[in-house]
Amino acid sequence: LAQASVCRALQPLKPPRGRCSASVPCTRTMARTLAALAAFASSLGLAGAVTPVEKVVQLLENLSKKVEQEGKEEAAAYDKFACFCKEQMDEKTYQIEKSDAKIEELTAKIGKLSSEIGELNADIGTLSTTITDK
Repeated sequence: LAQASVCRALQPLKPPRGRCSASVPCTRTMARTLAALAAFASSLGLAGAVTPVEKVVQLLENLSKKVEQEGKEEAAAYDKFACFCKEQMDEKTYQIEKSDAKIEELTAKIGKLSSEIGELNADIGTLSTTITDK
């Protein structure tokens, strides 16, 4: 009779279809099931001592809190890393733009100086012929 009442008590706690996969049980469903078992155990007069089911419930609750805390810490670390990456990308983009402008400037200067070299070489040639003619 007691076993039948446990089965009936646990039936509403079955997960609805599509919510939980067969390979990964729902934590919420497991917690409800364990809570129902703990309630059943306490109704049988085992409330004075901590039952194994209650220990499991406590362990699951502690694990849930620990996972939540680790999730928060991981989110904070990710935000910090994402901020670092954005700052680095902005800095590198600025440096590339600055370098591209300097390359343009120096390329123009090289072109100007090359034309001056050509003019000066022409002047040298002219002066050389003038000197040899005299």
